[in-house]
Amino acid sequence: MAVNINVGGGRGHGRGRRWWIDLSSPPVEAHQTDSKAGGVFLILFALAWGGFSTVGLVSKLQSDDVGPELLIFLIFPIIGIGMLLFGIHGLLWRRTIAFDGQTFTVTESGLKGAKSWTQPLSAYEGVMQSTERVRTKNSSYTLYKIDLVHPDPDYKVNLYTNTTESGFRGKWEAYARDLNLPAFEQGEGGMVRRAAADLDKSVGELIREGKVEIDYDTLSQPAEGVAVDIEGDTIAITRTGPTNTWWGSLIAVLFPLIFVGVGFFAPDLPLFGRVIFGGMGLLFELLFVIGVYQDLTTRVRLRIGPDGVRLVKVGGGGESKGKFIPAAEIEAVTLNGKDNELRPALVISSDRKTLRFGAGLPRTTLEFAMNTLLAKVAETDRYRR
Repeated sequence: MAVNINVGGGRGHGRGRRWWIDLSSPPVEAHQTDSKAGGVFLILFALAWGGFSTVGLVSKLQSDDVGPELLIFLIFPIIGIGMLLFGIHGLLWRRTIAFDGQTFTVTESGLKGAKSWTQPLSAYEGVMQSTERVRTKNSSYTLYKIDLVHPDPDYKVNLYTNTTESGFRGKWEAYARDLNLPAFEQGEGGMVRRAAADLDKSVGELIREGKVEIDYDTLSQPAEGVAVDIEGDTIAITRTGPTNTWWGSLIAVLFPLIFVGVGFFAPDLPLFGRVIFGGMGLLFELLFVIGVYQDLTTRVRLRIGPDGVRLVKVGGGGESKGKFIPAAEIEAVTLNGKDNELRPALVISSDRKTLRFGAGLPRTTLEFAMNTLLAKVAETDRYRR
């Protein structure tokens, strides 16, 4: 039996930020745990948070100076006990996923005891890829996840979680092939389903087989927010405005001023603290102003040619080299939102990379760009044959 032991050691999100199980050669068994360092830190923090306040509260209760206002201090030991139990659970928590080629058995144990369930592979509907934006106090990051989809969400199995997009699509395709299940991804218009046998086919092949349709009517509809230019056999679609919204840029510029205000206008703050807060505020303000300036003066361009598609930036220094996907490697062209955003974009995917264009543009414009790309791929494919 192949054994894959994987310790989830992420910075405090769920069951770790990196996890996978290899299903290519069953039977296989994988073990998932929480971060031990995170559990120990939480326990020590809970003892410090609740311990000192509890000692102070007890000594106060033993004195004559006792009033109902002391009840507010009960929140410290209560929260401390909660964090302590959560930290202990993190140290004890363990999930085992076993797959014998026909059946999944999942066992989970922790502070509350152990539970186990079994489901046949035939009960699962497909392999779903998704992204999830995680925001913590000090940072934010994207989780790239692959799950086995079951009609009952309680029996969903997470097969892969990572913070990097590299290799994500390849893993998704491999799981679908290994399990011979359809591959699902969330599109702007709903769930997109592809058979396992079609995953490695290019968009050109899928168009040829009638599995991807081109809506030529969208090519004559208004494309607001972009400029379209024909340069020989290449179509250039350039965003005419900035990528970020005006209110998002305004918030980004105004937010560091809070630190500046605290640092230079808070009279009760020690000089050292004022310097730290004020300096951080000025540094953040400089970085955000530079970012907003670049967003206002740079335009994003999608170049669609017979050889493939290239995403570039156009600014005062000309056009950047950008990112390129050859036409033969394009496996999916969809409208989708990243990290559960409300702003869908045109997403062009291959096994090696993903390009995103036009987040926040009108749906009609995104449909125009998508079908322009598909029509170009179909035209080139017919010419080469």
